[in-house]
Amino acid sequence: MIKKVFGKITAVALLLFVIVSIGSAQTESREWTKNDAKKWVKAREWANGLNIVPSKTTDYIKFATQYHKDKTMWEKIFKFLKENNLATMPVGKYSIDGDRCFASITDAKTKSPDIVQIEAHKKYIDFQYIVTGAERMGLISTSDAKEINTYNPKKDVINYSGDRIKYYTMTGNTFFLLFPGELHKASVWVDKEATVRKVVVKIAYIPDGETTLTNKQK
Repeated sequence: MIKKVFGKITAVALLLFVIVSIGSAQTESREWTKNDAKKWVKAREWANGLNIVPSKTTDYIKFATQYHKDKTMWEKIFKFLKENNLATMPVGKYSIDGDRCFASITDAKTKSPDIVQIEAHKKYIDFQYIVTGAERMGLISTSDAKEINTYNPKKDVINYSGDRIKYYTMTGNTFFLLFPGELHKASVWVDKEATVRKVVVKIAYIPDGETTLTNKQK
């Protein structure tokens, strides 16, 4: 009798494990719609209790897709932001997940938009968050910009020129997510030069069709 009951319990537990595993795999590999991704962002499971929100310019589909492709790494990011006093931490580079994910904390002066170059990346996602102060983030579409130099793989950057830039103020609890190929101009002053404390997290981007980073990408 005991063996039969134990056997049934084991079978049920195994079935539940399989169901959960399948559900997790489907979440990681699913194709997100704009509506589903927006609902996921608003549900805030990713935030780990932090009072921060992504800019309305964020591509919610890419955010949801990248998060679920490597949920463990993204959880480490929000844990890092939550458990550290970002306002008092020494300026420097901090490893979150080796070369796959790291943060840089800076106290830097904002600049005139005339001297800041437009840039984009291929390998990393940019997570930019202002701790104290304010600056502007400029965004421009690829169709309105012209590439002015070749890709630098060491710095993971391409620079562009263009005039049709839309600026957004970065301050408070809003962060910006810039995915590969999204052109941006950061560290632009609001109205005059000012010192801003900022956290920039570099997050390894997992290309479409891949569910994790290959050895080559790592």
